[in-house]
Amino acid sequence: TQANQPTAQIYRVSTDDRFPYRIYGAQQDNTALWIASRSDGRGISERDWEPTAGGESGTIVPDPANPSVVYGGSYDGLLIRTDHETGEVRDVNVWPDNPMGWGAADLEYRFQWNFPLFFSPNDPKVLYAAAQMLFKTTDGGQSWTRISPDLTRDDKAKQGPSGGPITKDNTSVEYYDTIFAAAESPLQKGLLWAGSDDGLVHVSRDGGGSWKDVTPKQMPAWAQVNSLDPDPFHAGGLYVAATMYKLDDDRPYLFRTQDYGATWTAIDAGLPAGDFTRVVRADPVRPGLLYAGTEHGVFVSFDDGGSWRPLQLDLPLVPVTDLAVKGAELVAATQGRGFWILDDLAVLRQLDPAAEAAPAHLFTPSGAYRVGGGDRKVPGEGQNPPAGVAVYYSLKQAPAPGETVRLEFVAADGTVIRSFSSAATTGTGGTGAAAPAASAEPEDEPEDRRRAEPVVPAKAGLNLFVWDMRYPPASRFPGMVLWGGDVRGPRATPGRYTVRLEAAGETLEAPFAILADPRSSATQADLEAQLAFLLSVRDGVTRANDAVGAIRRVAAQIGELETRLGPGEDDRAVAAAAKALEDKVVTIEKALYQTQNRSAQDPLNFPIRLNNKLALLGESAATGDYRPTDQAVAVRKLLMGQLDAQLEALDAVWKTDLPALNAMIRSRGVAVITPVKPDEERR
Repeated sequence: TQANQPTAQIYRVSTDDRFPYRIYGAQQDNTALWIASRSDGRGISERDWEPTAGGESGTIVPDPANPSVVYGGSYDGLLIRTDHETGEVRDVNVWPDNPMGWGAADLEYRFQWNFPLFFSPNDPKVLYAAAQMLFKTTDGGQSWTRISPDLTRDDKAKQGPSGGPITKDNTSVEYYDTIFAAAESPLQKGLLWAGSDDGLVHVSRDGGGSWKDVTPKQMPAWAQVNSLDPDPFHAGGLYVAATMYKLDDDRPYLFRTQDYGATWTAIDAGLPAGDFTRVVRADPVRPGLLYAGTEHGVFVSFDDGGSWRPLQLDLPLVPVTDLAVKGAELVAATQGRGFWILDDLAVLRQLDPAAEAAPAHLFTPSGAYRVGGGDRKVPGEGQNPPAGVAVYYSLKQAPAPGETVRLEFVAADGTVIRSFSSAATTGTGGTGAAAPAASAEPEDEPEDRRRAEPVVPAKAGLNLFVWDMRYPPASRFPGMVLWGGDVRGPRATPGRYTVRLEAAGETLEAPFAILADPRSSATQADLEAQLAFLLSVRDGVTRANDAVGAIRRVAAQIGELETRLGPGEDDRAVAAAAKALEDKVVTIEKALYQTQNRSAQDPLNFPIRLNNKLALLGESAATGDYRPTDQAVAVRKLLMGQLDAQLEALDAVWKTDLPALNAMIRSRGVAVITPVKPDEERR
């Protein structure tokens, strides 16, 4: 909330269904806001958030039918509807009789500091709000209907003015006997739950027509029911998180039911005794997988609350006020560290004793969106999710010396697109990424680091490798300087793929999908045409660069040859023939590459040549999700024709001039000249 203080205190968290999805919440002593969960830039910054409806304390929810419309509450029962498309703002307060300065006992309705506000998961037109009674609207707040009696203890002794006797503070933050949490089952329309801050839980199975007190007997009287989460797999199921810290009891209180509250089970075993819980959420994919937000962080249960394990990772020790599961991500609201996202729940959803005990285990990756954006840690900005396919795998122990771990990414037709190893290599132009390094190639990275082939992590425990979805890059040669131009390989198209792990003497495979950017208008045919075009351009750059490398190897050998030749007439004839050949190939080199380049600014003075032009053509055609333009195809034809002409001339030198020169060299008893690398010659 300040440029140098990442200390936002968030009350509740909600999300929408846009891409990237937005996260909504209210900040203490600041605005309500929404913020993008990822960006197309290097990180998530001020440009990715915006103030929205509501105030500093309330629940903020987007309209599921139109996320540009946001409803936000705050103290004194404030309820605002903001349309971000039109800029329209409307007060749709359930009961706009401002209570400022009054004690709760004197009010018609007791709306507390961050009163519940939520849309029906079964009908996007239904919005609920809660005071000591539950209300709903179906017309955007034009009218509200009360659908419950008072669902609290309504103890007037606890509803007097707060503070005093000199100064009071009646702003609704101290209102008591209110509904503090409420929810509707996603499995059964009209199945409503309500929990109060004075220790009651009620259920209605007919949309609020009748209510039943189903308070867990194990829950202390006067506990604050802080969150309710309907079971995503059992219609009569509910998870409850309650607190007693305001009464100096810091123990966690978590409960579950599967029979509409007829019976309850305490599910807090394994949580620290002094770490009270504000929220519990059920994973919608794996039954029995639960997440709990406590005063000091996050915990996970794999057995429906029978036991808990820390899920702290790199999350600071901070009170977690709310949690939301969004797709394959877990979003946390904190009391002092803003929003945090755990990027990939695939590992937790697949983790079991067999996986933990195996010598090597490959987790099936979540689908990866084919989008841009970096994922480096940037001071003062939020970090994007991994920029590519996140592959998690566990190793019981690190490989022995000489053993390697390999990863291969395979297309649907069985073609291996990329291969990576735990053995470090450099200079091959790789563009994938091994965590925690980023998969992007930021321009301020040293060139040798940007060109280094990513190394597959191989430590004991859980490992992460991020493939940036790219095909192999074009080749390079030492000292190459280009004006712009992207030598990275193009990104793979949306579709089904396989990742193959070779580790601990086993070969494991898992399927995954590359997903199209939901914002893109491109068809699959468009993207396939773009890929084919970019691969052909990349191959052209490689042909040009390989030719330059071969020319420079020959030129270097000619320079060494001159030092080995004597002053005799025959030796002078060899030297003259060598110089003539060198002049020919250097002329070709200058057509392929601007040999005067020494720094990134030199192309401003010396015109770029074929390899640079092709690289820039590829960069141009890779901009956005589009098939190549007609003019791009025409320019490729032109440049490829020029490249072919130069390479044909070079090939003629290798086939005619070089053998003739080598025949002369052999007669002098010195080593012949070859344009290939020594390792290529051996092959």
